[in-house]
Amino acid sequence: MICIRSIELTNVKNVGHGRIEFRDSPFGTRVTGIYGQNGSGKTTVVDAFECVRALMCGEPLGKSSADLIGPSSPLATIEVELEVTRGSSTSLGLSDAVGASVAQGQPFFVGYSFSFDAPDGQARLVGETVAVRSQGVPKRVLYGCGYDQQGRGRGMLPASRWRALRALAGQDAELELMVAQRSVERRAASKVFCDAMMAFALAARERYEARQAAGKLSRSAGEAYAGTLVPLMDCVTLTATFAKDKLVVCNTQRNAVLAFNVFTLSAPDSMQGPWAPGGPSSSPILRDVTLSVDKTTVVSAEVFQAVQATVATINRVLCQLVPGLSIEVRQLHDETLDCGAAGKRIEVLSRRGEVVVPFRTESEGIKKIVSMLGWLIDVYNDDSSCLVVDEIDSGVFEFLLGELLEVVSQRGRGQLIFTAHNLRALECLPSGCLVFTTVNPQNRYIRFRGSGASNNLRNQYLRAINLGGQKEPVYQPTNSADIDAAFFGAGCSADEDQVDFDDLLSRLAEGEGLLDLADAAAGAVPAADAAAGAVPATDASAGAAVGLTADAACADAADGGDSEVRHE
Repeated sequence: MICIRSIELTNVKNVGHGRIEFRDSPFGTRVTGIYGQNGSGKTTVVDAFECVRALMCGEPLGKSSADLIGPSSPLATIEVELEVTRGSSTSLGLSDAVGASVAQGQPFFVGYSFSFDAPDGQARLVGETVAVRSQGVPKRVLYGCGYDQQGRGRGMLPASRWRALRALAGQDAELELMVAQRSVERRAASKVFCDAMMAFALAARERYEARQAAGKLSRSAGEAYAGTLVPLMDCVTLTATFAKDKLVVCNTQRNAVLAFNVFTLSAPDSMQGPWAPGGPSSSPILRDVTLSVDKTTVVSAEVFQAVQATVATINRVLCQLVPGLSIEVRQLHDETLDCGAAGKRIEVLSRRGEVVVPFRTESEGIKKIVSMLGWLIDVYNDDSSCLVVDEIDSGVFEFLLGELLEVVSQRGRGQLIFTAHNLRALECLPSGCLVFTTVNPQNRYIRFRGSGASNNLRNQYLRAINLGGQKEPVYQPTNSADIDAAFFGAGCSADEDQVDFDDLLSRLAEGEGLLDLADAAAGAVPAADAAAGAVPATDASAGAAVGLTADAACADAADGGDSEVRHE
């Protein structure tokens, strides 16, 4: 089993520094919700996870990654720690590389951190570190690389171990690694999560075994191989497999695609529970299939069979979430693909009883539920599955959202990390499952103190917004009167910002405050009109600003506007 235990951000968008630890719930499940004000760093966490997933999969940082760098430094840093239990076989064929505790079923923790900048507007990876720790074994760095202030590479760390490994692998393997890493560097991809590092490790293993058999293995080479290279590649292989097959990041960009009737169907993984004895399944895993819902789509025969199986699985849950609703993928006719392979033209439909309509006619909320339902099925059944969702409540009915989260938090085996605005989750999840953003960029994420099992966390959160009482303020104050005045001012004509006294008085009659409206009116009266005697422009008092006494205004409001208005 692999799960994410923490993430730490430094100078990522509006997060100067923030750390979130993902804890188990009282039920032993792993669900974490992130709540907070708009623009306070919730989506930043999801964007950071997308960077982590991309690098661990050997992909380059996206074009938008440069926008993640915050204003306080030219460098952004992201660090995650993953927990690995029940040691698994890797491509090096070893399962106990980080100590006897792993072989005995104890967990160990893999830390991966990276820094990137954007000197020319394109993201550039400037440093990476892979470290490991376990119970009774302090954290130690297995791989590190970076640049000095002049932009020169500092080599791989720990330096003495990697010098011995380069000598062990031989000059040819070392040269191939250097050349390949230069290419990876230009693409802003990881130097350790890449095929070149694996090829280097396999070359070192071959020479290690040969020297050991011949009795010519030096002590430094043996220690570097067993103590650094083998645990590094075990950690890299396990976490890379986790990122490719188990980690899914659903950000707002994916949700926006639904608006264009492009439907991404998430397929549940057939492998459940712990890793298989021989590692992840060698058979292809259908993760996502992109289907157009406003027109028909041609897919291969293999994909069509997999989609049908996926739809059948999703429908078992969908009919319980939205009673009476199911989806269908109907085959229209056979068609040859551009590559010459046999294919099938299909259409996505939705069914309610005997009524069948195109799936494109469904609401955005239904589309989103169906789109991510396969992943939620994974999270419920697979203890290594991890789903990160931004705005999970978007388009989802409040009561249904609460039921979904309650079921997953009580009986789900995988990990769910989400952001939301709907406060329903605060009534359904244990307090330890919730993280709140603050207005302090240097301490962006906190958990509430003083929250017990019997506390209503929703009420506590609203109280913290209005009154404070937590380690950090969780809301930048807003004022309804200021908002009202801003709307009123925005509606004034740019050419003649005259005050509509009839409007002000009618609003006073409805119970609005005189002083608030007077202040708004004072700033809207032109000085020329004031000089002409319409309104005293220099009088700072609220009553003089509108040219009325409070008594007259109230009397007029009480009489329905018929009483005589006295001007001062």
